[in-house]
Amino acid sequence: MNTDNNSSMKLITGQRILCNLSNAGPGLHLSPLGTFRLVYDSFDTLFGSGSRFDVSTENRSINVGERELGIRIYRPKKTVPKLTMVYFHGGGFVIGSFKSHHGFCSLLASRGNMNIISVDYRLAPETVFPGPLQDGLDAWNWVVDHATELAIDKTAIGMGGDSAGGNLAAVLSMQTFGDLLEGDLSAAPAFQFLLYPWVDMSGESDSIRRFGKGLILTQKTMEFFRDSYLPKDMESLATKTSPLLCADMSVTPDTLMVTAEYDVLRDEGLAFVDKLNQAKTNMVHLHLPDCTHGFISTGKFSRATRERLYQVCDMLLDYGAKY
Repeated sequence: MNTDNNSSMKLITGQRILCNLSNAGPGLHLSPLGTFRLVYDSFDTLFGSGSRFDVSTENRSINVGERELGIRIYRPKKTVPKLTMVYFHGGGFVIGSFKSHHGFCSLLASRGNMNIISVDYRLAPETVFPGPLQDGLDAWNWVVDHATELAIDKTAIGMGGDSAGGNLAAVLSMQTFGDLLEGDLSAAPAFQFLLYPWVDMSGESDSIRRFGKGLILTQKTMEFFRDSYLPKDMESLATKTSPLLCADMSVTPDTLMVTAEYDVLRDEGLAFVDKLNQAKTNMVHLHLPDCTHGFISTGKFSRATRERLYQVCDMLLDYGAKY
């Protein structure tokens, strides 16, 4: 899809410009991995929401088993929120870090009035499936087990994430990981927040082909992520963990779901919304008709994008007001 030639596309102008910039060369997925990660991390600094002065941040290193993971805790300075969210960044399980999502997490904490605990889980290809999921489970259990030390309410902790991070959050929240991981959830999450999540590991939806060219996330990049994250002998097991294929929806927590129109993951996201509705899950769904995958890092110079980001945050604010 060429964003310049598609006159029917209603994509926000600022996002359209960044899509064109992202596709100016042969594709970032063809760059050295270190370069790809550096560029992705820089998006938030160059085009994102930036740090909020009304939010504090604290970096910690936590021991989980025989390894350490980094977490970054965001807290609103002027309030003591009831809710806390353990957050997993997107990036196809291959790219992404605290840097890539710092502005967005800061904005969620501020405008959503919520403590955010971002997890620096290990990435592929250095750590392939199910390693990042194991990190997610262990980080979640550490937060729950240390809730008193963290001064958070153990009964009001949820999970969230965007894209691949949304997959991680949903797989853990809905417990579709079966016996792939060591251990179980110390406590069920109070809610899950899923922002254009990757919920079908088979990669067969129509939107992957329809929106596969010209946007920030392309079909080729998705294929690169999948090939980096999933060893061939693990593909069938990974597909079975797909939240979209989950047969037992009984443990699904309250769900706050965001989908974007111009997104390779749009169709599987909307199908997941239908599945949650059929299961009568307590859910709020926000579909953004003029946004693309990755828009959360593009609000600096686009008022229309910032308004969409505020809508996303307000979902969390409204949900938290019910506690």
